[in-house]
Amino acid sequence: MGVGKMKRGKVGLQFCETMSGFLAQGESDFHEPMSFQATIRIRDVEDFCKLSGRRAELEGTVSYKPLGQNLPMRNGQFVLFRPEAKTGNRQMTYEFGFTGNDGQDYFFYGYKVIYDDPRRIDIFEDMTRLFSRLYKGTSRQGRPVGSGILTYKLSNLPSMLVSFKAIDAPSLKAKLNAFSRFFSFCYGEIRDTYLAKHTPLYHTEYENLVATGKLGTAEGKQPSFFMFSGIHDKDFPWGDEEVFWDLGLLIQREDGSWSRYALTDRIIENMRLDVDEGTYRYSGPVYELTEGYQVSKSEMARSSLPHNLRVVQAEIEMDFDCEPYQTLDVPFSLSPHYSTLVAAEAVNKIRKWLPHLNTLGWHLTPSRVRFTGGKVVLRNGSSCAEYHVLPEHTLGEAEKATFQNIRWPKLYYNYCCALSCASGEIAVKVRSDALRGNRRDAFIDKVEEQLGKIIRHVVRLDLKMTKYGLRILPEKEVKPLEIVDDNLLEINNDHFPTAVFQRRVKAKRDMEGNVYYALEEDMDTLNLGSIESDKTVTVAAARSRDKLEALDEVLEKAGFYEKLDEQHALSGKDKDEFLVVVKPNFMFTYSTKDPSTYTDAELVEHLMDRMFERGYKNLACAEARSTYGVFFTNREVKTVARYVGLSGRNYRIIDLSEDLEEYRFSGKLGKHAVNRDWKKADFRISFAKNKTHTYARYTLTIKNIYGALPMENKFYEYHHLRDIYTTTVEFIRHFPIHFALIDGYLSADGPFGIFADKTPRATETIIGGSDLVATDWIGAAKMGLDPMVSDYMKEAVKAFGKPKIQMIGDRSIYPDWVNVTDVLPALAFGVLDKNYCFGNFFYSVFSQMDPFFQYKDEGVGRKLARVLADPVKSLFFERVEKGLLDDELNQKLYRMFSSLVS
Repeated sequence: MGVGKMKRGKVGLQFCETMSGFLAQGESDFHEPMSFQATIRIRDVEDFCKLSGRRAELEGTVSYKPLGQNLPMRNGQFVLFRPEAKTGNRQMTYEFGFTGNDGQDYFFYGYKVIYDDPRRIDIFEDMTRLFSRLYKGTSRQGRPVGSGILTYKLSNLPSMLVSFKAIDAPSLKAKLNAFSRFFSFCYGEIRDTYLAKHTPLYHTEYENLVATGKLGTAEGKQPSFFMFSGIHDKDFPWGDEEVFWDLGLLIQREDGSWSRYALTDRIIENMRLDVDEGTYRYSGPVYELTEGYQVSKSEMARSSLPHNLRVVQAEIEMDFDCEPYQTLDVPFSLSPHYSTLVAAEAVNKIRKWLPHLNTLGWHLTPSRVRFTGGKVVLRNGSSCAEYHVLPEHTLGEAEKATFQNIRWPKLYYNYCCALSCASGEIAVKVRSDALRGNRRDAFIDKVEEQLGKIIRHVVRLDLKMTKYGLRILPEKEVKPLEIVDDNLLEINNDHFPTAVFQRRVKAKRDMEGNVYYALEEDMDTLNLGSIESDKTVTVAAARSRDKLEALDEVLEKAGFYEKLDEQHALSGKDKDEFLVVVKPNFMFTYSTKDPSTYTDAELVEHLMDRMFERGYKNLACAEARSTYGVFFTNREVKTVARYVGLSGRNYRIIDLSEDLEEYRFSGKLGKHAVNRDWKKADFRISFAKNKTHTYARYTLTIKNIYGALPMENKFYEYHHLRDIYTTTVEFIRHFPIHFALIDGYLSADGPFGIFADKTPRATETIIGGSDLVATDWIGAAKMGLDPMVSDYMKEAVKAFGKPKIQMIGDRSIYPDWVNVTDVLPALAFGVLDKNYCFGNFFYSVFSQMDPFFQYKDEGVGRKLARVLADPVKSLFFERVEKGLLDDELNQKLYRMFSSLVS
């Protein structure tokens, strides 16, 4: 049974702060001193520390020589550790108005960015440096008249601490509780910002409100509605350091269809949800879906909205009484078999390091909600729709909850809250498991991996709330609900690196015929939203044991032939003249006994055959020479092509390092060479191999074009003299790729997949699309990665944007895939690329080829070094030559490397 809610007394807090510095006036190059002395007054500490709180009053005086001394502040506000919408970083903000001695109104706004810069220790700088701007007028909409930096001097800290006072504390205990609550809140925010990367644990919380029932209108109509809104704090639900607030609203029309409204962002101004106080308020824009039922955060953030979205001004108020139930603790407990997975000594060490291990879990306080009033006002231009909540016909559920969990493996979290006004029942269902184990940081991976083995993430909870109370249902009593309509509304939070967090509304029915409207939460590991792009493209992924059949499926479903014919029509050429160039990846081949390092020749030739059959006769397969050619014989493009099985029977083989002409690029490429056939090609195809990459984390169709850069000594020309990322994107910008394909039939994973993989993954997948960014995005996501982890992807998105992706085919993540640990790119760039002589010597010594490729330099020094390196090389190369395959080699290498650097 629920227990009644008691009103608590409000205890406030106040303290004084002084900041000083300089502002530069307008465009001038001189500075004037500025300072302010302020009293920060928190009316209710408990309210201030809530997710939608964190605002306080700011009173005091400001001094600025051009305008006057000790001028009174007006309408001051202080905000502490509130997320910033664009980045999600915590901020402290100070804003106030004042009147200068010139009689004019001015507005001051300053902010501190609370962000952990991984390159340096900057906590004290962040906490004391206030970026400031002064505006003419009464808000930030006025003309800027000065900007600068004010600072808080640490020498003032003792006087600030002495200034702390409790407001309206009825007892010493209440006073101490207020101090404790405030300082605990501050410590927690600082800890979670600056120490998050150094602990495998995370803590997060949320508040959520769900309501369904009837609204009333002035005309006496009573349309059905469903509304949900939540405030989800940093790290919810995976420990990604992200945050989101949202609002979803459906109002049924007379014809039975629904008007759909949605809003999601990292933080939503003018939104307040207080489950304890029983209030919900929002005033501001929402997005109406004029077509469809799905919308994403990225679409709402576009400068030009999609055609199916329009902005409507909303005012929503809900007042309610909560009937809170006892907090339910759903633990992520120790696996019953952990002793067989991890040594007892390791478990004891983990317990010692992490005393909070036994508190891991989901801690939920559900409440049955009885509405006492409310209204919904929606304005679109001159039209206005007004509704009022009918409490007797409306049912709601509210929650306050916290998560405490480990960051690896990422948590799979599925939630459903279904409400039926007809039966008066509320059903809550929770399922959790491990979503993915995406390990990259070698320095904490060992701890996280051990924790991931001993913590049991599988959780199920079924709750039933009625007017008589709450019951936890055993599995045998859970009655499934039949889906009536699962296309009511779906909001996709696609700003998370781990997965897209989905909040969607469905209509369901129980066996008695009662209709339930349900809020469901789920996750999609493939992020299909757009970034700085208005395009929509199709990417197809086919999984089949028949690789040629999979390729044909991708070509058909991804619209390859339509794209080819379209470009041919635009060219105005005959098919015999229309030049198609396919760029596979085969110049890193070291042995045909390890086919995971190069694009499958059978797939390339099958593609050539398909185009030839359609009348395209001017076909070419092109590659450029690689740095291996500096060290070994037989590394010419045509020689390696035939070695891997490319016959050239109905196409030419082109060496992109030959037949060059100068071309004017921008950026670091500058005046550079390009192959004439590549330059004049009418249709270019990047046919990449599915591999991990020591530098770039993964190498797919964008990275494949790096191989088209013409200079043979790529390590010197592009790694050392320029950079491999911007040069590749610049090359693509001038010579666009018209179609992208990924050969993922046999894939190379692990820390050194680009060089060799003795145990290739039989991923049996082909991926393709007309956009490199979109195709690589899907390819990287199927590796279990955030695609933006690669600088190739970052530069490509910056240059071209990421289109919205229509995904066709297999969406699964490759099982047991092993990615590149964080430390390897740092070593590669920081040691090998910066020191060309050492890097060149290193690669020449450790590279290994089968007998078809002979080592060129037999100098005494290199020869001796290669002999000494043989034991290490045997881990990568000689096992292939001898046919000795080790099914766990990648995992062994990963563990070995992690132990060396930890």
